[in-house]
Amino acid sequence: MNTVKKSKMSGAEIALVLVAGIASYLDAAIIVSTGVALPLWTMHYNMEPIVSGSVNTVLTIAIALGAMSGGWLSDRFGRVRVFNIDILFVTIGTLTVGFAPNMTILFIGLFISGFASGADLPTSLAVISERMSKEHYGRALSSTQLFWTMGIILSQFIGFLTSKMGMMSARYLFIWIGAVAFINWLVRVSSKKFQQIETGLVVTNPDTDEVEEEVEKVSLRDMLKQRRYLMSLIVLTTFYLFWNLPANTFGMFVNYFVVIIDHQSTAIATAIALIGNILAFIVGMIYLRISDTKARYPLMFVGVIGAFVALLIAGALSNLWLVFAACYVLYQLGCVLCGEPQYKIWTQLFYPVNARASFTGLSLGIVRAITAAFALITPVIMNYSAKLLFYILVVFVAIYGICLTQVMRLLRKYEVNDPTLPEKKGKKAAVKNSDEA
Repeated sequence: MNTVKKSKMSGAEIALVLVAGIASYLDAAIIVSTGVALPLWTMHYNMEPIVSGSVNTVLTIAIALGAMSGGWLSDRFGRVRVFNIDILFVTIGTLTVGFAPNMTILFIGLFISGFASGADLPTSLAVISERMSKEHYGRALSSTQLFWTMGIILSQFIGFLTSKMGMMSARYLFIWIGAVAFINWLVRVSSKKFQQIETGLVVTNPDTDEVEEEVEKVSLRDMLKQRRYLMSLIVLTTFYLFWNLPANTFGMFVNYFVVIIDHQSTAIATAIALIGNILAFIVGMIYLRISDTKARYPLMFVGVIGAFVALLIAGALSNLWLVFAACYVLYQLGCVLCGEPQYKIWTQLFYPVNARASFTGLSLGIVRAITAAFALITPVIMNYSAKLLFYILVVFVAIYGICLTQVMRLLRKYEVNDPTLPEKKGKKAAVKNSDEA
């Protein structure tokens, strides 16, 4: 059996992942906390429906703009420097939201929070991958998804604990995020030991020098003229887009579907979301152990099939909320195996180290912008026919399943060093015959 021999991550690498991975926690916490706080803001500020709807739109657009510009800025002015500034502005933005005295300040705080959190995601991935051996990419980058799930779960939990506090619940949600961001920023800029870890890992990473020499020969604009980078950008962005559309739909509208469409209580909707996310976190912990082995790609196909079946059943039996609940959980588990963790790994494999943040930021920005547009019409489609919405999402899953096979083809075509990529059957047979000879 063809396997990849796993080596242990060093203490320094683990420390780096823990500190840099907080960016993913902050991003998820801001998005989910906004959803939790929206009804409270709507009542407190007497928002019209169009204003309430614009809250998520403003946040998502800010995240998209941040991702596009933050990646480019970090490649131009230094990933660590820009990352530190990003985290500082997440602190400023979330505390502005937490203490907002009026609706104008609230929107300003949301825009700052969204822009800074959008900028820190591609930057944090580049900071990690630049200091990590490719043998550890799976564990290092997949672990950032666990931080993302923690951001969802903890925000939902804080919202639940403070649900009877009215407007103070919304304030506590964002003050907590601001405190976490500030502590993270403080560690990054004031801890000499951590700064030595960041610097030392770049020096000792055997993959870094090779890639940096490659990127010095060509600008980012010229790189987009090369078929290798253009095709990888198109395929990876398409994969992530059609994975993100159903994932975002479930994330933003699970409460809306359960309460408005299926006429169940908010408590039931919250319980379904919490159960799904907690189980996804547990599966993510298990997946972390095999993410740097040859099992990664077979499990991705298992995840795609699971997500496809879940949405297909949800569409056929959309009037039964218990069936929907089971399908929601199944879909969440499938997403762990075939979605964002893999996208994060690929964005660091396909591109040179000094262009990774730019490419990833451009890709993330495009996906976030289109997702924001789709979110505007999602309630309309859901109210017209929930069955139709689920069948649309089934098509999206099929598309990103096809993109998965195309990513594997590009990895082989351009001989990208991915130790977990299964060998083609023909190549296996040839190797076996040569060994026997």
